[in-house]
Amino acid sequence: MADGGFSSKAFIQGVIALGFAVFIGMRADRKTSTGQHLRDITTPGRKIELHDLPGVPLWLSWVWLPAKTGDKREQRFIVSTVPRTAQVIKHTGKRRWKIEALFKTLKSRFGFGNFGQHSKKGVLRFLCLSLLSFLLCHFEFLDRLDPGDPAWPNRRDLACRFRQKFLAGVRLTELYLEIDRVNAVQDALLHHEF
Repeated sequence: MADGGFSSKAFIQGVIALGFAVFIGMRADRKTSTGQHLRDITTPGRKIELHDLPGVPLWLSWVWLPAKTGDKREQRFIVSTVPRTAQVIKHTGKRRWKIEALFKTLKSRFGFGNFGQHSKKGVLRFLCLSLLSFLLCHFEFLDRLDPGDPAWPNRRDLACRFRQKFLAGVRLTELYLEIDRVNAVQDALLHHEF
């Protein structure tokens, strides 16, 4: 499965040459060899050729996903490099967006978006810390007041609750040190004026 960013002519030719079967997201304005835009095709599972890839058969379908804003839905196009039914292409395409949602959660909630490790040891440390963070949040979720609450846990809230419960002393020490620094600056200003 590949994102729309990998829908270039070179990528598609490369994966086909390697013998891989690939499902690729496509832009709605991509043109077929007949000059038709993908968004104008009304038959899912149809065999197409892209205008920049003549002679390379692809099979097209689409899925409807919730829009980022509002109540509308967005149509996302998927092509397969191997003959598959429209239903198989849709099912596989929907799985790809579930994987994207997982990556978004990992990046926003567990810091993978700020990943800056370049050595094998650094990567291992970062993964261990991320796993520890996940487990601590999970244990905090299990320790909630209403265990019958079926709501999906908000990891950010769980991390804040864990930090307040078990790391409050560290935060208070940081605040006391900051207060001491502010007082030292204020004292220096008062003694300098007089």
